[in-house]
Formats: sequence, structure tokens, C-alpha cells
Amino acid sequence: MDDVPDARAFSEATLEEMLRSVDPDWELLAAEPAERGFSSVYRLTVADDERTRELYLKASPDGRTWRLPTESRIQAVLRATTSIPVPEVVGVVDDHDAVPTPWYLMEALPGEELPYERVARLEDAILRRLARQVGEYLGELHAVPAPDDFGHVRHDGPALRGGRPAGDPSTLTVTEARTWPEFLRAYADRELERHADSRFGALTPELRSWLEREIDALEGPFEAALGRNDHGLHNLLVDPETGDVMGMLDWGYTLVVPPAFDLAFATYIFSGAFLAGCPDVRDRRPLVRDALAAGYRTTAPDREETVPVADPRYEALAMIRITNDFDQLTLPDGTETAVEERLEADLEALLERERA
Repeated sequence: MDDVPDARAFSEATLEEMLRSVDPDWELLAAEPAERGFSSVYRLTVADDERTRELYLKASPDGRTWRLPTESRIQAVLRATTSIPVPEVVGVVDDHDAVPTPWYLMEALPGEELPYERVARLEDAILRRLARQVGEYLGELHAVPAPDDFGHVRHDGPALRGGRPAGDPSTLTVTEARTWPEFLRAYADRELERHADSRFGALTPELRSWLEREIDALEGPFEAALGRNDHGLHNLLVDPETGDVMGMLDWGYTLVVPPAFDLAFATYIFSGAFLAGCPDVRDRRPLVRDALAAGYRTTAPDREETVPVADPRYEALAMIRITNDFDQLTLPDGTETAVEERLEADLEALLERERA
């Protein structure tokens, strides 16, 4: 994996120059850094003769692209073709002589950002509503025209120096054209390499052997669809009182995958099962699976009956990904060992189920 850099700070003068490259009439009234992963993100208050507006600027931390140009185009596609609540992209700068690039500007959306782990402690009714709405939006996402091959999404459109992306799905492509088994095998190999170096590495050899057999046994055809991939409460804007999804953020890691893969990851992550080792946390995979399916059925009625959301291969990869990032979880004091042991037991139980 690439080394993750620290976000870089921009001076007020630089931010003003960035704004001018999108709209010379905008005046910067306020700028506040925002904690959003490793990108350099600022909440900006800007004004022109007509109104004041809140925008977010998302920029590369070090000059590398970090998928930001593609992310801006994906958001534009989703705004043009779905009702998924993604921020409207108002300007993209892929390259510029005077200011650091790449970066893009988007409208601010309402809703609260909640920690990744908070999902495990949402009330059942709130979690059910959130999962149902996520299912509705995934149904729409999977209906967007996608490249025929599987892999990481990229864009094949013109470079921008302040303009808006066209929102045309035909400009989306993948980095390397692969069949689904080929891509899944590479994805699993990469995650298992990380898993071998984690605190759960004792299970890696058996997981590797099992996944290799399961991937070899896959039978198509496989539908190619845009996949959210980067699921998590931290990438949503929500109303914590109702569970309403107000915004879906961070699309830079979008993949082309079969819908079942995307739904399995969403089920595991939003269930909070990865924190079930805590004494006050339940594994709510059945609740989330049912709510996702109910929502999915409303926007993808022709597809829902043919898409399993409990595929053990994809569920295992979601669990492996959590274990690989275990040290990044924010856990209550004194619970680390119990959470670790529960995750390990869940992986062993999955393997035992498949041995039977």
C-alpha cells in the first residue's frame, strides 16, 4: 500500500487563488480545516453578489492524485443519474500553474458525521432506517451504467481547470480490465498479505486455502456494477435522531464489482459485528441484512431476488479487511482483547461452517 501522507495546510492566499480558478467572483469569507481522512479538506464560506454558500474543498495532500479526479467525476455521475445524496461538484482543478493540485470544490450537505464505531450503538429502529436507505441507494448505484470489466474505477474524460464534470457514466473506466475471478483473486491476495502481518495472522494460511478454492469454484455470469466499497458510518452524513441518510461521502475507492460483493460488505460493516466482543454490543447482521434487502427491493426490484447478501466468500473478505485495520479502531478502554478474540472466533466459525 502507498504510504499515507499527512494533510497539508493551505494559506488564505492560496485558498483565495484556488477559488478564483473556479469562479473569479467568489469572495472567501472563512476557511476552516476539516478532519476527513488524509486529504487536505477545508470548509469554506464564500460569497458573491447573489448569496453566501458553504463549500468543501478536497485536495491532494502531496501532489499525487489519490483518486481525487476520479472521485469528482463519480460524484457528478451520481448526481446526474441517481437520487443518491452526494455533494454537488462545482469545480475541479486537475492541474494548475499557480496552486497545488489536484483538488475539487463541492457543496456542503446537512447532517452529522459520526465515528465509524458508533454504528454498533445505534438503536435498532435508527439502524434499521439507516440500513434501509443505504439499501435503496445501493439499488440505484448498481443500476448506473458501469464498465464491462472489473476493477478500480477511473475516468477517461478531459482534464479540468475549474470546470464542472459532465456527469457522463461512459467516461468511467477501470485501471486494468479483468474478469471477476481475476480481480477477486488479486483483491484477496492483497488483503491476505496484510492479514498475515496482523495480530490475526495465525488464521491466514487456512483462510488463503479456503478462499483460493472458493474463488476457483466461482461460476458466472457476473454482473458488473459500481460498488460503494468504502462503506462505513464515517462516510455518511446522518440525522442521528432518525437514522436518515443525508449524504454519502468519499467515493474515491469505488470499484466495479458484482452487486452481491457490495451488499455483503455493507451488511457486515453497518451491522457493527466487528465490535461484538464488547459487552454492550450485539451482532446485528440479520437486522441490517433484512433492512438492506427491503430498501434494495424498492429501487432494484428486478435484481434483488437474484442478489445474495450473505455470500460467505465476500463476508470473509469484509471480516479480513476489518482485522487488517484493527489497530485503527477506536475501542472502549479495556475491551481490546475481548474484541480481538471475538473477531478471531467469528473467522474460525466461518471456516468451521464451510468445513462441515
